[in-house]
Amino acid sequence: MDKARLMIDGIKKNQLIQKIVSKGNVKKFLSSHYSVSLSVLLVLTLTILTFSHVLNFINVQALLIEEQELATRSFEVYFDGIHVGDVRDKQAIEDILTELKTSIQRSNNSEIAISNTIEYVASHTEDINIDSHNEILTRIRSQIEYNILAYCIKVDGEIVGRLLTLEEAEKILEDIKAPYVQLLEDGSIMDLSFAEEVEIVREEVSKFQIDEYDQLLMYLQKGTTEEKTHIVESGENVWVIANKYGITVEELRAANNGSNLSLIYPGDELSLIVPKPFIAIQTIEVAVFEEKIPFETEYELVSWMYNDEYSTKNSGENGLKQVEAYVIRKNGIEVSREVLTETVLQEPVTKVMYNGTQDPPPKKGTGYFINPLPSGSVTSRYGPRWGGFHQGLDIGGRTGTSIKAADGGTVIYSGWFGDYGYMVEIDHGGGFTTRYGHCSQLYVSVGEKVYQGKTIATVGNTGWSTGPHVHFEIRKYGSTVNPQSYIGTQYR
Repeated sequence: MDKARLMIDGIKKNQLIQKIVSKGNVKKFLSSHYSVSLSVLLVLTLTILTFSHVLNFINVQALLIEEQELATRSFEVYFDGIHVGDVRDKQAIEDILTELKTSIQRSNNSEIAISNTIEYVASHTEDINIDSHNEILTRIRSQIEYNILAYCIKVDGEIVGRLLTLEEAEKILEDIKAPYVQLLEDGSIMDLSFAEEVEIVREEVSKFQIDEYDQLLMYLQKGTTEEKTHIVESGENVWVIANKYGITVEELRAANNGSNLSLIYPGDELSLIVPKPFIAIQTIEVAVFEEKIPFETEYELVSWMYNDEYSTKNSGENGLKQVEAYVIRKNGIEVSREVLTETVLQEPVTKVMYNGTQDPPPKKGTGYFINPLPSGSVTSRYGPRWGGFHQGLDIGGRTGTSIKAADGGTVIYSGWFGDYGYMVEIDHGGGFTTRYGHCSQLYVSVGEKVYQGKTIATVGNTGWSTGPHVHFEIRKYGSTVNPQSYIGTQYR
């Protein structure tokens, strides 16, 4: 900057001197300003002319130096820290990068962003050392790194998929909604939206992160790209198939786009992958449906029962109401509802139960056995039967009739027991135990202490049984004895 300013100042002075000395202007200039002799004027004129020539020489030398510096000015170009060539103008590198970018975008069918760093270092070099366009292009091409400018699908702020074009990204979201669009068009639902915050953003990603459209669609819909199917066989239904693979019927239906699978035929292919989608479809509908009104239960105290016993006086009955409500579903599964109106179609009937007031007897053996099913009748006695030996007494009764403990004691077994079906066994002390087999329901558990006459189970037909009854056994020190010899008598 200082050198150039000196050059400009010198040129201006030189122009002034030339103007003064040309065409007799020196004499005119001096005579108009000063009174001098002719000899002095001559000496002064020669001095000015000599100084002018000196200045002209200096100016020419400065211009030559400046021209030489401009002619050799250049830039060393570094690509990711590696020297790739020397150029006169940075635009030469920009042109090369544009050419490479266009070529890569054409081959990838997508916009890209070059990720290498470029550094220019000012320098001076002769023309012979300036690299050609093709030389630098070749060097940069071998080192170039780039990312794809992809359209990314974000769910609640997290990227779950990457596609090349905006059209693909928008279409994949529409395809996720597609199974529900018809419901919206025919008026079955009022609104259709994504349950999560879903957006499409443009970001740089590695070319290896770009997703295949079909695989990404399956991944977003099911939460996996795994495929597992079942071919329906003759005689199969949804319950059989679901049980076979350890899933619920609801899960099987969800795996098949929410279809109720009411009609399936041999040869049909069913998906077994229960979806756990990244994007859930939320629908809002106005639904009208019937709903039960639960009945209430009242208790009537009676003196002829123990206070831990109950029996039914009147069976309750649920009522029925018609409900109109806004129902919100996610992927077809109801998650909430807002009731608009309710209309009672049938009032519920209250259930009335008897509850005893007597204190129960001690929960220990009394030494006296009672009939566990006094309302029943003996259908098979203790002793030889059908070529074998019957180890107990069968007392017939209706399914669900209460079975009483023959005496107080401690429950030592309650559950399924082979041919006995559901069975209860009680230890009464003194080496005596009783068994009650073929029950439909069990009301006691192992370790529980019971008193004589407590309801411990109900009559059933479980295990190896020819009809509803209780198989009653009395054992003394592990061996069976005839119950009819002990019922109603003091056994110890």
